Amino acid sequence: MQISIVCQPGADATHWCALYLKGARAEAKRKGDTLALLSLDDALARFRTEKPTCAAILSTSRAWTANAADTLSAVGVEPVIIGGASRDNYRHASYVYMDYREATYQLIEYLRRYERGRIALFAVSTDSATDMIKKDAFLSYDRCRERDVFYYTGADGLMNATCKKFLEVCRNYDAVICANDAGAVILMHQLTAAGVRIPEDLFLCTFGDMAISTCGSKSLTMARLNCPEIGKQTVAMCRLLTASENISGISTKIRCELIIGDTTASLPIVEKTLGTVHLPSAGAGGFHNDPSVSRIFQAEKILSACDAIDIDLLKLIIKGYRYFDIAEILHVSESTIKYRLKRIISISGFETRDEVIDVMKVFLS
Repeated sequence: MQISIVCQPGADATHWCALYLKGARAEAKRKGDTLALLSLDDALARFRTEKPTCAAILSTSRAWTANAADTLSAVGVEPVIIGGASRDNYRHASYVYMDYREATYQLIEYLRRYERGRIALFAVSTDSATDMIKKDAFLSYDRCRERDVFYYTGADGLMNATCKKFLEVCRNYDAVICANDAGAVILMHQLTAAGVRIPEDLFLCTFGDMAISTCGSKSLTMARLNCPEIGKQTVAMCRLLTASENISGISTKIRCELIIGDTTASLPIVEKTLGTVHLPSAGAGGFHNDPSVSRIFQAEKILSACDAIDIDLLKLIIKGYRYFDIAEILHVSESTIKYRLKRIISISGFETRDEVIDVMKVFLS
């Protein structure tokens, strides 16, 4: 069969897209298929007379992908997004991409295992669907805030400007996760030039697969991508969609491999600290290990043990009231407030009041 790939102009020459194509071509050859790389206009012209069940989309731009997906859907061709992510929810689309969310979780948990909890996310592009997945996962964690995300935009003067912004506040962090290894290498060089020691002052991790990540003076700790496998699975997905007319909207995620390097002092992975590592489990499974879902269960555990006064107490703390004011409002003593709060902290399993409030403010604000 013929596998059609609709390509954004120039995307096939970029690093990661070229690797996607390498895997797709190898798999198509192995299966005896042909692979056609088409512009969007050429695809529309061809599909008027030879309409396939699906066509893959190869792009580096979230906006271009959205337009291409809508265009293909409008003519009855299911888009298969190569390397993209389901965050954008294009109509009737299928997706093949790295499991960036899980990899982000693992990087954060690895850093926290070694008491590196003040973490920044660096070089995030708002036009990259995959970067948006990383950002969403990053922000789902306690103590990871929007102010800790450093965006890369062409309007800012490319990567150097992004590095400059981070350098101005880098002393506020003890770890940084880079959205890709190209940005990681640039940032590491600029940090070193500014006198910031890696890993002594700052742990540095990244996503990527570039040889420069391991061949430099310091190897990078990374969530390693497998872009050729994405291309391979794209071909498999197109074959399945074509052969099975009742199947629609498949999503396939490829696991990243966590590689430890010099930029985190080569400290080993401690499996038990990674909340969602891929290990056999007889427990609740991935759904319950998802940090966002876990927060809901944490809040439920607290609320189910609270009475009306406890809930009002938490609401007033979230609003910033002092204990003295809360005591007057609730007609209880300050010692009663402290006792109730201590009991809530004990029930929650957290160690501090701030941790409890950080979870509860989402649900009680």
